[in-house]
This record gives sequence, C-alpha cells and structure tokens, in this order.
Amino acid sequence: MQDNFIIHQKAKTYQWTGDCFLSIKSFYGGKADYQVRQREYQVDQTNFLILNECTKYRLTIDTQKETESFCVFFSPEFVSKVVSDLNSSDEQLLDFNVKQHKGIKLFERNYHHNGIVSELLKTGKEKSNLGMDELEKDEFYLQLLSTILHQNNVLNNTNLLNSIKKSTREELYQRILYVKDFIDCNYHRNLRLKELANIGQLSENHLLRNFNRIFGCTPFQYISKKRIQEGKRQILETNKTIREIAFNIGYSSFGNFSNYFKSIVGQSPSDLRKSDI
Repeated sequence: MQDNFIIHQKAKTYQWTGDCFLSIKSFYGGKADYQVRQREYQVDQTNFLILNECTKYRLTIDTQKETESFCVFFSPEFVSKVVSDLNSSDEQLLDFNVKQHKGIKLFERNYHHNGIVSELLKTGKEKSNLGMDELEKDEFYLQLLSTILHQNNVLNNTNLLNSIKKSTREELYQRILYVKDFIDCNYHRNLRLKELANIGQLSENHLLRNFNRIFGCTPFQYISKKRIQEGKRQILETNKTIREIAFNIGYSSFGNFSNYFKSIVGQSPSDLRKSDI
C-alpha cells in the first residue's frame, strides 16, 4: 500500500509536470503557478490549493527569493478509509461493518487561508522543520484530511444560485470558480468579459450575473480590488516608483490607478508611502 507523504522544500526555480494523489498545496515567502488543463492557479502565503487524485498539472516556481513549499499528499487507500469512517456510525465502526467508499472528489480551487485547515498547515510546516516522528505524522495526516472533509462546505454557496437541480448549481459554481482563479493569476492583464466567459464556458451575461451573486461584485470590481491590494503591498514593501507599480499591476493610466486606489484604500498612493516612512 502506498503511503501519504509531504514535500517540504525551498527553491527559487522549479518545474514539474504530472499527476499524483489528492493533495493540498501551500507556499510561503513566494508563489507557485499551477496549470491544470485550461485553468490557472497562483498559490502564495494567502491561500492553499486542493487538487484531486489523478489531476494532471504543471507546477512552476520562478521567484527572486526562495519559495517554501509545504504540500501534503494523501494516498487513495487512506482517503477511502477516512471517508468510509466519517460516513459510518459508531455501531458500524465497532463491529467493523464499515461500507467502503472509493474516495471523494473535492472542489479543485484556491482556498483563502483562514480557519482550522490553515492552522494545521502552518503547524505541520513548523513541526516538519523540527522533524516529526511517524506517529506524529500519522495523526497530522488524519487531522488534516478529516478537517478538510468537514470544512469543505463550499457547496453551501451554490444555494446562492438559482438553478433548480443541485448538480447544475454545483457545475455552475465550479465554472465561476475557474474564472475567479484565472483572474487571480491574470488580473494585471487587460482582460475582457468575453475571454473570462470562455474560461468558464458560459455566456457573458450568465457569467456576469452569477459571479456577482457568488462574490458580491462584478469581475471588473474584483479585478480592481486585486490590483489595488497588490499595489498597496508593493508601495509598502518595495522601492519601486508609484508609476512603475501602477503599470506593473495593469493600469495604463496613472490617473486611473490613483483614483481607484484612493476610492478603495481611503488615501492616495503617495500619501500611503509617506505615512510608511
């Protein structure tokens, strides 16, 4: 039987293509880019990515400073056992009369760091640096996967959609997430609604209506928030000029950048930099 395993490394450049177990990807101090068929994901210290078993992907790390990876892989046998146990009563578990499940398919997407899963990943990374014995690893794998299965309630958000069939709502929700994850990787580009609709294989009106229902804003508004968030980070953490930052995050007009920045942050880019001195 194949075992669970952890990949915990640091690198400035790295590339790998293939598929593996159900896994959770987290990165710290830098970022990693994943290509999964037509989908793109960018993973950094703000989020983690879940990919299902046998999902083919390409991983690329290309950063100026070292990026620390902490990726956990769950073997199919382990997943099947945990899912079966979680879906069985105490009586069935005591009598070893557990109905075997072949596994589970989770929503493949980026999840923002918050809650128990993120805390377990952070703790696991710290303990991995110190060295974990086998029992400690066993407990970590079980706690992490069980928590992921308990916390993976993103399907509740499908209730925001108007489709009658549950399967239709889930498929539509997944497609909207594809678009959101694509934006997270490409917000600095001059994106068009038609391109985003093609990513989600939806009509432009269908995308706009349901994106707004799920995230409470339009794709343009979401992109603006992403750009300003990154602009604010660069103003506070780098020595780049404000004009250079504006162009780097996708604005062709410095005036537009300043106006959007002030409307979202509450102060101008130059005032923010002065306040940090």
